[in-house]
Amino acid sequence: MKNYYEILGVEETATQDDIKKAYRKLSKQYHPDVNPQGEEKFKEVSEAYENIGEESKRVNYDNMRKNPFAGMNGDPFDIHSMFEQMMNMGGRQKPKAPDKVLDIVLTPVESFFGIKKDIEYEVFEKCSPCDGNGGDRVICNTCNGKGVIIQIIGTQLFRQQVQTECGGCKGLGYVLSTKCTTCNGSGATKQIEKLNVAIPKNVDNGDFMRMRGKGDYYTQIKTKGDTILKVIMNNDEMFEKIGADLILKKKIDAFEFLTSDSLMIEHPEGNLMIKIPESIDTEKPLRIPNKGFNFDNQRGNFFIKISIKKDSKTKEKIKNLLEKSS
Repeated sequence: MKNYYEILGVEETATQDDIKKAYRKLSKQYHPDVNPQGEEKFKEVSEAYENIGEESKRVNYDNMRKNPFAGMNGDPFDIHSMFEQMMNMGGRQKPKAPDKVLDIVLTPVESFFGIKKDIEYEVFEKCSPCDGNGGDRVICNTCNGKGVIIQIIGTQLFRQQVQTECGGCKGLGYVLSTKCTTCNGSGATKQIEKLNVAIPKNVDNGDFMRMRGKGDYYTQIKTKGDTILKVIMNNDEMFEKIGADLILKKKIDAFEFLTSDSLMIEHPEGNLMIKIPESIDTEKPLRIPNKGFNFDNQRGNFFIKISIKKDSKTKEKIKNLLEKSS
């Protein structure tokens, strides 16, 4: 069994907050959008968090680690089930429905406060007229409803069973004698799903939110998958988000910049009046500590990138100012 604590780099006594912090750090480090070579590690980290990120799942995982026979078919100490599991004789495990991944675009300010968003997307739902069966089903004659074909190959001294998917029913174990006219035999119909989703504070580019049971319906396993919202951070013309830091891109008129002692600065929590330093290099942003994003009661910084602009009247204004001062 995989050691998910080791994968996330935390102790087995770690708190749920410690696990969450470790997951956030590693998922950002190995996300394929940031690190093309980190896709496999990203999947491994996501799997670990999926199993111990929630306290109830973590308890089950810890119990299984302490008792290697737990979670198999039958009772915890069912020795027969244990050997079926080891020899792969207990039948095929019911697969999980695939996830549906949707992008959700946020601005830095929306991430700063958290926001409720209305989303609308296409989803496959179970067809009502045929109850998701796709029509009238009959047992496949090729595989007798097993969904697989078993062949014995080899010689008298060594024989082996080879199991392959049935080509007649494509592994379903049945074929349709009559197709449902509503879904044309697919067992699912396309519909529009509308949801109001609460996006928490401080989410970052590449973060994921799982909405259980809000994905597509799969007729083969008669269940719905999950929908995963992937955050796309849209740095707008004014604000950017980099980790826990908030960045403001501020354009200032050259005349105002030269003649003013202070400057009004926009901030999501309200405008700030800051004093312009006596010595300033616009290539280096101004920093206001503890005015960025709030992560676990620790706030990032607020940076101000100043760029100077001038219009056709700027030169004339500066000339008049110099004449008055002379």
